[in-house]
Amino acid sequence: MNKVKIVKSKGISQLMIKSLKGQQLSEHEVYSINNNEVRGLLHLDVIEKKNAFKLFYNVTGYVTFRYYLRTPLTKASFAAMLQNILDCLLAVKKAYFHQQNMLMDFSQVMVNPATGKIYFVYVPIQGFDSESSLRDFLLNIIQYSTFAPGEDTGYVQDYITILNSGINFSEFELEEYIKNLSGGGSEPIGQIECPNCRARLPKGTSYCTQCGTKVSGNTGRTGRQVYDPFNDNDDDDEPNGDTERQTPPEKHDRKDNTQGLSDGTTVLGADPGGTTVLGSEELDTPNFPYLIRNKNSEKIMVNKPTFRIGKERKYSDYFVSDNNAVSRSHADIITREKRYYIIDLNSTNKTYVDGRAIAIEKEVEIFNGTKLRLANEDFVFYIDDNKDGE
Repeated sequence: MNKVKIVKSKGISQLMIKSLKGQQLSEHEVYSINNNEVRGLLHLDVIEKKNAFKLFYNVTGYVTFRYYLRTPLTKASFAAMLQNILDCLLAVKKAYFHQQNMLMDFSQVMVNPATGKIYFVYVPIQGFDSESSLRDFLLNIIQYSTFAPGEDTGYVQDYITILNSGINFSEFELEEYIKNLSGGGSEPIGQIECPNCRARLPKGTSYCTQCGTKVSGNTGRTGRQVYDPFNDNDDDDEPNGDTERQTPPEKHDRKDNTQGLSDGTTVLGADPGGTTVLGSEELDTPNFPYLIRNKNSEKIMVNKPTFRIGKERKYSDYFVSDNNAVSRSHADIITREKRYYIIDLNSTNKTYVDGRAIAIEKEVEIFNGTKLRLANEDFVFYIDDNKDGE
């Protein structure tokens, strides 16, 4: 079993996991975690040495799940907590990550005390098994929790009943329970249910990832809007929750291979001379915001909706090669509707906006001329090219 311990140095607390002989790192899982492709998982740094490696998760400022549960829960906060956990579990399943790679010890699951958001440690080691049971983890929540006095806690027994129903409890029933508990009714969500083992699966799955049963064409009870923030093609307009989008009548007679865009522009595909975009004869040259790095006056174009800065080349859009104080994935600059935000990615040495440290994983809006500091590395953010040098 891999050794897991908390190490502290200079006010920084990190959860450290050391590899065993012969174990291999899953680099694509590390990349996905540190790029927020699977939400609810703590970011990590990998330190490699010869044939071994160590994983470090910065837990500074977090409290353990066990400690967090000392605060009395109301019906609403209990529902929100379960939804938070379930969102993460479903995101892990959707990314085809392995549930057994998640640490489920209550002293190793972390909570941001400011937001109440729960974060799991996922161990991206091939063949790793935490030897923990999801059912036991969910049941033990009751063991460690206290509930606010004066409230009817009959809903707790309902929760226990769902988890104890059959060999494998139904994730679908748990989802419905949470929605009813939080007053959301029984609107179905964007998933299908395996007809054999009742596992909840992303729409479009051909075979159940739990038991292998063919599920293609089984619509189950489907819907939208709940846990799936990663699917940009969410079928919000599907009638009756069908898994196949209906072709609009006005497109039935089209014989060319086209794809409609939300703004009415049509893109012709498979053109050997390149893609042709209709209705866009005059395209404006994008005017990207940018950073000036104080150390060397370098101009850095922020040319992506999510622009990452860090010292790990393969994870970063701007690679800081000469400053070990900057974390591997330190901060993102986010562009949304012509407004700009910076978010600290649980960095070791913090991110500062105009001299003030910002909370981890919380978007802070930035403006033309905002001074940014990543660890001890200074930048100035600019939007208007005419402001350069002010």
